[in-house]
Amino acid sequence: MLITRHLDEPCPKCRVKGKYGNVNVGMNVLNRGCNNCKEWVRLPLPDIRKKVIYLDQFFLSHAFREQEQPFVDAASRLKDMAARQLIVCPYSSVHTDETHLWRHEQQEELYKFIKQTARGYEFNQAYEIKQTQMHRAFDAFRSGEDILQEIEERDAFRDDIHRWDDYFWIDIRPFLGDLEAMRQGKAAAVSGLVDLFPEWAKLTTSFEEDVNSEARGYGRSLLNQYLQMVVNVGTGNLMSYMEAPMDTMYVESLLHCDSSTMEIDQRLKRIGAFFSSPYFTNIPNVWVSCRLFAILRKMIKNGAYTNPDNARRKLSGLFYDSECISVFGPYSDGIFIDRAMKQWCEDPEARLLEPYDTQVFSVASWDDFHDYLDQIEENYTEEVREAINWVYPGVYA
Repeated sequence: MLITRHLDEPCPKCRVKGKYGNVNVGMNVLNRGCNNCKEWVRLPLPDIRKKVIYLDQFFLSHAFREQEQPFVDAASRLKDMAARQLIVCPYSSVHTDETHLWRHEQQEELYKFIKQTARGYEFNQAYEIKQTQMHRAFDAFRSGEDILQEIEERDAFRDDIHRWDDYFWIDIRPFLGDLEAMRQGKAAAVSGLVDLFPEWAKLTTSFEEDVNSEARGYGRSLLNQYLQMVVNVGTGNLMSYMEAPMDTMYVESLLHCDSSTMEIDQRLKRIGAFFSSPYFTNIPNVWVSCRLFAILRKMIKNGAYTNPDNARRKLSGLFYDSECISVFGPYSDGIFIDRAMKQWCEDPEARLLEPYDTQVFSVASWDDFHDYLDQIEENYTEEVREAINWVYPGVYA
């Protein structure tokens, strides 16, 4: 058997030293074995509850470059706390996309650093989380249940993130798709957004009216993209189904509900009504993202981003920022983002992550961030400390 951590103590059965040690960790049990007599010992580990901390690309890129000490120190501390089972810093589909869109020779090294910081833990894909949230809200809409739906951690992770880490994790290279098409799509989306600014600057709407306008616009976009895909397929362009935006799949999945008892026209009409309802607006990722773009509308009305070229440059990462905050933020206990996005999150009208009790940090709040980590470490019980020394003998003595 493979002894991952040899122990100084002899095997409890054959008393031979140097052949006995830790093999692996699984199901919150530490397994020990002996290569001399094949003795096998199972040591139950105490239950733990890790804090989930989302580190955005800004933080991870700076920590990777090792050019600014605050990032290096914070990353080192986070890795230590993750090893001691106090926190988990999962990576996401946003990290994967942003890293591989980065034209740099160290692209793969950065991605490896991100996954090592995460210790192999990963959020579900953004589209999976969005679809799960949408179906839960749609079910509530159909049955007339409460508009506000609870955040359920299992929606964001395939595996239990509160288990004890094993010594190894399996790394599978992601499917990246057409990176050049992704770059062009990202640039086109930002340009399309900036083109709206002259009209936004004329608006006299309130913040909540802007939020509702964003939600209605998103709902119409979902439905229109699906209907356009159906038209394309109907005219013989079968590849349009395979190449359709992921957003079209949300509508298609909702259409399956009650398909045996309702005609498709009725189901489409019901989906349209759902997209215009508070049930849709209060889906967590929709609620956060629409408020984020309502903040941008407010800034435009107040005279920001009047130069289109500068606006495209400064907002080049906005859609990724929006996704990390709106999709993954609600499932995180803490999130570290850039200074500008932190200010947007704390806008008094928006309160982006307040309903989810997510703590927001940036380079403007290093002391607050370390105070937060101090509070987490205060929950490092003697029982867990002892178990850590079983799992990593001699490392944290």
